[in-house]
Amino acid sequence: MCNALGIINFEDNSVDVTGLADYRPIPSLTFMGRYRLIDFVLSNMTNSGISNIQVYVKNKPRSVYEHLGTGRHYNINSKHGKLRIMHGEEPIQSPIYNTDINAFKSNIQFIEEANRPYVIIAPSYLVYTIDFNDVLNYHIGSKADVTVITKPTDLAKTSFIGCETLILDKDKHIVSAEANRGKYKNRNISLEAYVMKKELFLELIDLAQKTSSLFWLKDVLRDNIDRYNMNAYIHRGIVYPINSLAEYKRANLELTDFHVSKQLFDQDWPIMTRTSDTPPTHYGKTALVTKSSVANGCKIDGTIINSVIGRGVTVKEGAVVIDSILLPGVTVGSGIHLEQVIVDKNARVTEVRELKGTADKPVYVKRRDRI
Repeated sequence: MCNALGIINFEDNSVDVTGLADYRPIPSLTFMGRYRLIDFVLSNMTNSGISNIQVYVKNKPRSVYEHLGTGRHYNINSKHGKLRIMHGEEPIQSPIYNTDINAFKSNIQFIEEANRPYVIIAPSYLVYTIDFNDVLNYHIGSKADVTVITKPTDLAKTSFIGCETLILDKDKHIVSAEANRGKYKNRNISLEAYVMKKELFLELIDLAQKTSSLFWLKDVLRDNIDRYNMNAYIHRGIVYPINSLAEYKRANLELTDFHVSKQLFDQDWPIMTRTSDTPPTHYGKTALVTKSSVANGCKIDGTIINSVIGRGVTVKEGAVVIDSILLPGVTVGSGIHLEQVIVDKNARVTEVRELKGTADKPVYVKRRDRI
C-alpha cells in the first residue's frame, strides 16, 4: 500500500489540443481507440496501492464523471478507499484565475481530512507508467522536501514544447526550472508529478495564494527552489506529452508499433478503463488492415494503414485511411482517402474525396460534422 493521497491535477494553458479539447476536458481525450488519457495516471495510482484519490477537472466535467463513475473498474474499493472528482467551487471571473492552486483552496477541507501523511500529485496529459511506491520510497530515503519525477529526453527540440525543464546538479538536486522552447535537444523534463508531505503541500497552497492569485503549483515551487530541498526522481520509461494535436497524433500512431507499445503496456501493470459491451469488429472480404489498432464494434471493408480506429467506426469499401485517427462512431464513405487526419466522434466523411494533412499539422474534422 502506498501511504499517500493521490491527486490527479489538471493542466495549465500550455496544453492546447486544438479541436478535440473544444468538446471535452483533456483527461477525457480518447487514446488508442479504447482508453482515456486519465486511465494511465489513475491506473498508476491504483496499481501502486493508492486508494484515496482526488481528480481535479478544469472544465466540462460531465465526461469525466461518466467515465470514472465510482472508480470500481479501477479497483477502488469504496469500503477502504475513495475517488472524488473535484473542481473549483468559487465563481471564476476570468479563465486566468482557473488555476490548480485556486481549485485546491476551494476543496481544502478534503485535502486536510485525508488521513495520509504524503501527497502524490500528477497530471493526466502526460502518458507513462510508473510505480509510485518506488518514487515515495526514494523521496523518504532522500529526505527531500519535494521530489519531482523527471524524464531525460533528446527530443526536446521537437517534443515536450511548453513543458517545464529542470537543471540538476550532480546529486540530482533541482537548481533551476524554465519552460522548454525547443532550443536544446537534450533536457530534463518535469513530469509535473510531485511527492511531498501533506503539511508542506498545504503550506505551498497558502504561500502561492499570498504571492499571486494566478500562481500554479509549479510556479510556487519554481519560485522557492532555494527555500526547499527539491530532488529529481529520474524516470527512464517511455513518456508521451499530449499537449498539442500533433503530439496527440504522434503518440497514438507510434503505439501502433508492437515494439513501442510493449514499453508502455505491461500485463503485470494493467491500464484499466471503463469497458464497453459491443460486438467484435467485422472485417469484410475487401478489408485490408496493416499496423493499426482497431477497437471493437467496427465494420471494416476498406484499407487502413498505420492508424488508430475507435469503437463503432465504419470504413466502407474503397476507402483508404493512412496515418490517421478515427474516434468512436465515425463513418468513412466509399472511395474516400484520408491521410494524416483526425476525425472526431460521430463525424461522417462521405462527400469530400480526399483529406490530407502533415505530421506536424494534421487535418482535424470536428465532432458530428458532415463533409
